Amino acid sequence: MKHWILTALASFTLVLTSLADAAQQPNVLLITADDMGWESLGCTGNTLPGISPNLDQLASEGILIDHCYISTPICGPSRESLYTGQFPQTSGYMGHGVQPPTWWKKAGGTRPKTSITTELKNAGYFTGCVGKHGSTACRFSMSPRGAPHQTGLGRDPAKYYKFVREFLAQSKEEGKPFYLAANAHDPHRYWARSRGENPNWYKAMMHGKEWSPYPNGKPYPDPQTEYDPADCPVPAMYPNDSRFKAELSNYYDSVNRMDEVVGGVLKALDESGMADNTIVIFLSDHGLPWAMSKWALYPSGTRTPLIIRWPGQIQPELRNAESVVSVVDIAPTIAQLCGLDAMEQVDGLSFAELLKGNTSNWQRRAAFSCFNYMNNAKELDQLYETYPADLYQQMEQYRPSRALNTPRYTYVWNGWSDGETQQPRTMGTEVPALLRKNAKNPEDSAYPDYAERADFILQRVPEELYDVKKDPGCLNNLANNPEYQTVLNSFQTNMTQLLEESGDHELKNYTEFVAGSR
Repeated sequence: MKHWILTALASFTLVLTSLADAAQQPNVLLITADDMGWESLGCTGNTLPGISPNLDQLASEGILIDHCYISTPICGPSRESLYTGQFPQTSGYMGHGVQPPTWWKKAGGTRPKTSITTELKNAGYFTGCVGKHGSTACRFSMSPRGAPHQTGLGRDPAKYYKFVREFLAQSKEEGKPFYLAANAHDPHRYWARSRGENPNWYKAMMHGKEWSPYPNGKPYPDPQTEYDPADCPVPAMYPNDSRFKAELSNYYDSVNRMDEVVGGVLKALDESGMADNTIVIFLSDHGLPWAMSKWALYPSGTRTPLIIRWPGQIQPELRNAESVVSVVDIAPTIAQLCGLDAMEQVDGLSFAELLKGNTSNWQRRAAFSCFNYMNNAKELDQLYETYPADLYQQMEQYRPSRALNTPRYTYVWNGWSDGETQQPRTMGTEVPALLRKNAKNPEDSAYPDYAERADFILQRVPEELYDVKKDPGCLNNLANNPEYQTVLNSFQTNMTQLLEESGDHELKNYTEFVAGSR
């Protein structure tokens, strides 16, 4: 793709005395967290003691890229983009429920026929998965270990360690390089020691399968931490308020347990003797499961830590705080590092050059993210054989938004925001409820009026622009500020171009909005 945010210098042909040539057929270990915000780890600035020792160590042994953004803040479609290198409007995987929608298929859309997992398998790699997944385009050599009883609801470090040991031993027997996706379920709801984490929940989640409880009565251990709410940092999107801290303490404990899962996976890798020729990649599928993070296109929902370690090939203690990377770039990058042919029909580009500290040729200036469906029910999907421009008015679970994120600015268009329509309850009511409950007794005087903020969360506005350097919580919308009109117009132009080149079904709605706003 040749648009603004995906342009690479045409003259840049890799003189591959490259990373891939330096170590033939490296292994790949791709690790993901589920619903974890960018600022949750020690290596990204979290001050809670001992919250992420394993990931902090991993970051110190490789590179941490500060500005990586996922394609959509909902788990299945986000992971689809990770594996296929395609945006949701390209792959047709735009939410939960019936995906791709009937209207998308009728318009000629085609699902991706391959993924980085499948490409590596076809190239002779031994491929596998443990924990949460999310793409039918992936093919595995060993049956995935993803059922709740197999992973302790994705929260048992011992079960991950055991499976990874078995998988790596099998790859040695096969005499093949390996690719493994190891996906923790923490810190997805329900958080450790929270009200929702109860016997009814985890028994229901086991779907009738046999499982052995830990001494705590749960199918997984409790985290090693138990943080005092008073010590817990609050992401800038929310008020610095003790009522919010009380909820977040359980979240941070779950982040710690996720780090324990990562520790078990890395321990198995170290014991295998294959760590030196293994590329380890870590990221989250999107932000924490609160309104304005998960399901939203602000950095609190779309920005993820991206940690990559490759001993002898990536210098330790590298940190890239200037380059912008998209999740759709990861599959093409893995393909290049492993010596595969460039993946076709992808929206991303390889950023292998960044892993050597070379930023001069990397031309991405912003990362695209979008939101489409929360859920698409079968009975509703069958009503629409062509895409109606007013679908959001006909279907509560369809809320189209588009965003561009840079290190300096966040631009968001909410195609559903009309002053009356609201977000559905399925997209998070806890934050608005907390704000309204405590509106008469706010603890954070620097935060907007709690009740007004609750209304904004539910209704939004059609267009938003934030200077995230000055306003990391995206609380001061600059879209109508005359001083920022040049910046706004630039984002509108680049968004239009991206939607055109990606065949986005919301293009007409967006261009009509822009024309009417100028």
